Amino acid sequence: MVVSLDIDRTDESAVRPAWQRARAFFSTPPGRLVAWLGILGLLGLLVGTWGLARKAVVFGLAEEAPLALAAVGFALLYRLTGIINVAYSETVTLGAYFGMWFNTTFGWNFYLSLIPAALGAGVVSVITYFAFFRPAHRRSVGVVEVIILSFGLSIVLRYGLQLIFGHEQRYFKVPFQNPIRILGLGVPPFRVTALAGVIAGALILYWFIQKTRLGIQIRALAGDEKLAQVSGINPLAVTVLIWFIAGLAGGAAGAFYGVGATARPLLGWSKFLYILLAVLVGGAKGLRGVIIAGLGMGVLLSGLTLAIKGQGLYSEILVVVLFIVILKLRGNRMSEAAKV
Repeated sequence: MVVSLDIDRTDESAVRPAWQRARAFFSTPPGRLVAWLGILGLLGLLVGTWGLARKAVVFGLAEEAPLALAAVGFALLYRLTGIINVAYSETVTLGAYFGMWFNTTFGWNFYLSLIPAALGAGVVSVITYFAFFRPAHRRSVGVVEVIILSFGLSIVLRYGLQLIFGHEQRYFKVPFQNPIRILGLGVPPFRVTALAGVIAGALILYWFIQKTRLGIQIRALAGDEKLAQVSGINPLAVTVLIWFIAGLAGGAAGAFYGVGATARPLLGWSKFLYILLAVLVGGAKGLRGVIIAGLGMGVLLSGLTLAIKGQGLYSEILVVVLFIVILKLRGNRMSEAAKV
């Protein structure tokens, strides 16, 4: 009997996930010693590479912060539909083009053109829902087919934008301003304002989803549509609101990306994999995890680019591989992202 109990305990520990075994190890005295040695090693590495670290943090947050905002919008759609909406990448591109058009055509400053950019992307997001995704849902189209549908829609929107705005890169008209010194590094003021706006927007969305009555309805509908309908929630109205908010977030992120670089047809597509990874990696911790994963990915991407002497392609590959490894260690359970 005793032997049998020992075997049961052994089998139980063997099937525990890797992160649970690691947590159990680090709760022991030898594990704590290893943890402290690791922390001291990281601190030593940080001191030795302070120049690289501060550049990675400053430039990573200043240039890639919109990734967090776009990831929040994608997370809402993923939570509602359970599918990977590839066409969401074009929402980001739309925001960049809308903002650029209002900025260059009407002479609006960037901050003012940000409003129609976000609203326009939100409206287009709702239109795509009514034109494509709602009919597919009502006909009980499978998940794979809907992903293929979203991929086709992404191509149509991308080439439609090229037909309207051309293939060349388009620039915002931003007046020259003296850079602001942050940790000894010069950063353009509009990037600092954009960073503040992105973080504020992401936090406002988080507060809206978690604390407001409409946010509770959104989470209820995403959790169980039939139960939400029985509770008196209008599924169509809440679904439209989710698609609009997601488009709003994606469009604002695209405008921030566009003013920092250029408005170009492949802008959203080039960021989509990072958006998806941020949601899959951080989604298990809710919207807060998505925001942190998005910001962390930007810092990591910037740091690797600086470390390997500006080879952006190699740094992007390394970031993707690293996040895939993280997903593997977590069990690669995409369903965890549904907790957002």
